[in-house]
Amino acid sequence: MKLLIFLLSLSPFVVLAQKKSKFSFEVNYGLNGNFFVRSYQEQAPPFPVTEISNKNFIGTIGGIELKYDVTNRASWGFGYAKSSNQKTINYTSIVNGIELSIKDFDIKHVNHFYQIFYERDIIKKIPALRSQIGLFYLRPEQQEISISRNGILFEQRNFNNSYLEEGGIFVGLHYSKKIDTKFELGIRSRIYYLISTNSLEAITFTPTLTYRF
Repeated sequence: MKLLIFLLSLSPFVVLAQKKSKFSFEVNYGLNGNFFVRSYQEQAPPFPVTEISNKNFIGTIGGIELKYDVTNRASWGFGYAKSSNQKTINYTSIVNGIELSIKDFDIKHVNHFYQIFYERDIIKKIPALRSQIGLFYLRPEQQEISISRNGILFEQRNFNNSYLEEGGIFVGLHYSKKIDTKFELGIRSRIYYLISTNSLEAITFTPTLTYRF
């Protein structure tokens, strides 16, 4: 009798443990295409000024996100991502009678994305495919080189020294499938648009790994 009473007293905790968790944690890493890094209007020789600022369109991006299910078909998410686009510089010139050479030197453009978004099943019968729409706050770090008869400037502009910040919206698609009781493996693509400058910022394509608590 005592054993029966003990088992009945545990039943609420057992039911609670069997409930599906509303929280999940995601890590992602993959490719990004950055539109801004190819948009510099560089000045080229002859002097007075040579500018080296553009980077490669294709780069990398990785991030983390926390999601909370508000219904069986929809969730809210918060996340951070960091992207990097770079270019290897090889440059030789004569400046004021002195040979200047830059060999295998990388300049980078780094974006820090702070994001909030809403995610929902597109089709009820296919819950693995979800659409996303969200807002993001962006802080970039832009490395640039300027060469002239007056000197050489290697510069990294960011929020701290140049107050660089932007804001915008993004849309995306996310497809994921369970690989065991806790983990999901997926693939996701997003397009980022800057409202503050009325321009496309980036497109991303990242594999994802999600852990459901």
